Amino acid sequence: MSHFDFRQPPFDVLTPYERELVAKAADIVFFPAGATVLEPTQTAEFLYVVIKGIVREMAEEETVAVFRHNDSFDTRALIAGHSPHRFEVYEEALLFTLPRSLILQLIESNAVFAAFFFQTVAEKFTALAQQRTQNPELQNLLTARVREVTARAPVFLEGDATVLHAAQAMKQHKVKSLLIRHNQEVGIFTVSDFRDVILAGHGADVPLAKLAHFSLICCDIDDYLFNALLTMTHHTVQRVVVTEQGKPVGVLEQIDLLSYFSNHSHLIAQQLERTVSLPALVPVAQQIDKLVHILSGHGVKAPQLAKLVQTLNGQLFARAWELIAPPELIAHSCLVVLGSEGRGEQILKTDQDNALIVADDCPLTMAEITQITQHFSEALDQFGYPPCPGGVMLSREAWCKTVSAWQDTIYEWVNLPREDSQMNLAIFTDAHAVAGDRSLLQQIKTSLSEHLDSSDMFFHHFARAVLQFDTPLGLFGQLLSHEENGVATLDLKKGGIFPLVHGLRALALQYHLPETNSFDRLTVLAQQGHIESQLAQDCNEALSFLLTLRLQQGLIALGVGAPASNLIEPKRLSTLERDLLKEAFSVVKRFKSSIRHHFHLGGL
Repeated sequence: MSHFDFRQPPFDVLTPYERELVAKAADIVFFPAGATVLEPTQTAEFLYVVIKGIVREMAEEETVAVFRHNDSFDTRALIAGHSPHRFEVYEEALLFTLPRSLILQLIESNAVFAAFFFQTVAEKFTALAQQRTQNPELQNLLTARVREVTARAPVFLEGDATVLHAAQAMKQHKVKSLLIRHNQEVGIFTVSDFRDVILAGHGADVPLAKLAHFSLICCDIDDYLFNALLTMTHHTVQRVVVTEQGKPVGVLEQIDLLSYFSNHSHLIAQQLERTVSLPALVPVAQQIDKLVHILSGHGVKAPQLAKLVQTLNGQLFARAWELIAPPELIAHSCLVVLGSEGRGEQILKTDQDNALIVADDCPLTMAEITQITQHFSEALDQFGYPPCPGGVMLSREAWCKTVSAWQDTIYEWVNLPREDSQMNLAIFTDAHAVAGDRSLLQQIKTSLSEHLDSSDMFFHHFARAVLQFDTPLGLFGQLLSHEENGVATLDLKKGGIFPLVHGLRALALQYHLPETNSFDRLTVLAQQGHIESQLAQDCNEALSFLLTLRLQQGLIALGVGAPASNLIEPKRLSTLERDLLKEAFSVVKRFKSSIRHHFHLGGL
């Protein structure tokens, strides 16, 4: 008989007594493949935890979530009473059942356990919403303390102050609540109380002592954030008074608290703005890594997560550049990121891919600039971005040039289509400006478009790279892997991601599209009729799945101390994942065939 695994969230935060309750109440049920566990509108009596097998959450015929070993479902149904979706068994499943009454009891008694369910109810579920949660990162989020969120400093007025004084103080201090001192007590007066003042017909001269609420709803500064949120929810209030050793030290607004949990990234952005030294940027860079783990564990899709990471990385790089480069260089140059970072498709940190475009009239010499760029590359290394093995970094002469020199280089790349020229141009095509004078990058891209218009053979050579790697899909739909040291693997990048990305890059260059992100390129190409709409939609879904799968496998590798890579072991995938991977590679084959025909590349 299987034993309940208390190492998985949220059960890992239960007390010994609560664990005993769960162990006694847990029952095991078996469902064959195709069976329905929970129907829409059916009363939810249990929380289910998967021991083995796969269960799918279905919105009619669309799969919106997949549950595997140690995943639990359906917390929304437990809170609401029923689920709008159907839960069906994809692979025969063995499940733990925990009574609804027990789960509600634990929610009532354990604030951190309750936080897990509260957050789940609040989130929008997508197709990958129930992927395995990375335990340490989730615990960091769920066990955050009130002192980690900057509470608003309290504004005090005496009890004999009037309603008019309250209005003036709120406007002056830009707050929505005031603490009122009266007869050695402390009360609270909020913007909502103005409504009651008007309805009761009071004038502006009424003393606040008659209107304030002296039964304060408080939370300790060292309490859990989610406990504060549940306190607000329980009392139907929008703020609590934060106390330290019994004394009011702040007011925690619901909007600030919800922002912390729903958008942890805004805190990173604020810290970047306030940081005044390079060493202080190191922990901020580490927080970006933690954010990736948290959001991925909560079902954020790879394309959306990548764009968020691109934004935060861009802010990090720009802040570091501001701290390193003198103002005259910043004003006369453009710092750009390249490759997948430039496309907004890089999530996990790999290596540096960047360049610097220097204005022709920059007052600094190239020797002086080289010292600055070297310092910048060393700083990125400290942030967790190691040097690029291929040397694609602004600290190298080949990637730090004046506008005129860049224009000459672009001409050579287009008209002398050597292998390294094609590769370098592909990297630069995805350039995205993060700091400095962005018009300098536009000048280079304009030169590139002009050169392409006069080169008939360029696209034939450039697009041929799409056919460089075979798609690992056999005649009968089997996945083709390569065995080395007894381990059978396949390469997601070579087999699927690169052909899609590079084919879209070639089309974007041909039609002079300014977009650098592959998904954005797909959208515009379909809108302009350059790619068939159904193929574009299929490519979108296939690329999204491939990037998500690579991210998941990368996080698993990093979790055991191994480097993230593009290699995966098909045997470690679930049946559903393998089927989806086959479908994705089938789309890649169709897309490659379309590119081959479009650019007249000959046989596959």
